[in-house]
Amino acid sequence: MSANKEALLLRLNKEMQVQALNEIGFPEVTFDTPLSEIAEYIKWAGGLLDLRIACVKLSDGSICHFSGEEWSALSANAKAQYSKIGVSVRARKREFIVAAADCVNANGGATFQFGAYGVDLKGVKNYGAGNVGLYEVNTGLEDTLAVIEQQAGKTDSQNIKGAPAAEAAWNYKANANDPLQWYLPSITELRLIAEYKTEINSFLTKYFNGGTITTDWYWSSTEVNSTQSWSVYMYHGVSYYYIRNHTGRVRAVASAK
Repeated sequence: MSANKEALLLRLNKEMQVQALNEIGFPEVTFDTPLSEIAEYIKWAGGLLDLRIACVKLSDGSICHFSGEEWSALSANAKAQYSKIGVSVRARKREFIVAAADCVNANGGATFQFGAYGVDLKGVKNYGAGNVGLYEVNTGLEDTLAVIEQQAGKTDSQNIKGAPAAEAAWNYKANANDPLQWYLPSITELRLIAEYKTEINSFLTKYFNGGTITTDWYWSSTEVNSTQSWSVYMYHGVSYYYIRNHTGRVRAVASAK
């Protein structure tokens, strides 16, 4: 094969890769993107790209992300310029920050009822049996806010006040320097946490001294119907309908951008 034909094939191959990545949700990839970065995007599209330490820069409140190796290489003085707030996950085309610990209530309890039992939440799509697109729900931010606003000051038919699980996620703060708005993850985000629980827990243990995800039930913000919402049983990572007056754990997430 001549050098010209080989160059043409390489160009066509790169154009096809760029087009494919654009079509699946990476519009920032262009023909000028280096091949090494395109390889990372391909990895990101199909699985876990990486875990990073999400930090707030104390001087200006901006969010920064460090690989474990980058963080370990910083001096003590350099580390003091940042406050760690969670684990940044890039997996299966998505990117978000996972809180470094489960939410707890004022009494130290780690489980919450969902609330809104018997309420078909306005603006929140139902994903019951057979509903298409369940695992394409991108973020739980809007659904979390919807259930909080609609249940504010209300008590449901099970005598549950407000929306305990959503409120716990919404009010979570990693520390006094945390500027993020946390929320109850969508079922898609929660399933990704379950899929990579082993890697996330190892990362939490190494860089956050604990806060690992348990094998218990965790709430998502994605609705099944007026009495159930989706949850994930972290013991084996399977999604289930969960009745809203039952209790489950809450692991808040936030946007990485």
